[in-house]
Amino acid sequence: MKGYNKYPRELKLQAVRDYLSVLSSQDYIYRKYKIRSKSKSQKWILMYNSDNELKSFVPSEALL
Repeated sequence: MKGYNKYPRELKLQAVRDYLSVLSSQDYIYRKYKIRSKSKSQKWILMYNSDNELKSFVPSEALL
């Protein structure tokens, strides 16, 4: 698959919360939420743990 995947904020939060609740491994989260790369989920976890906001993708009007 080419290009970038954009993930909604709710998916990011749920994936991070599932991982941090110790109910799931990072590999399981990666597959369950169809995250394109493991580094994405790792970045979300780091952002969440450092109290940075996980944002949703919002297409610009130029792209519509």
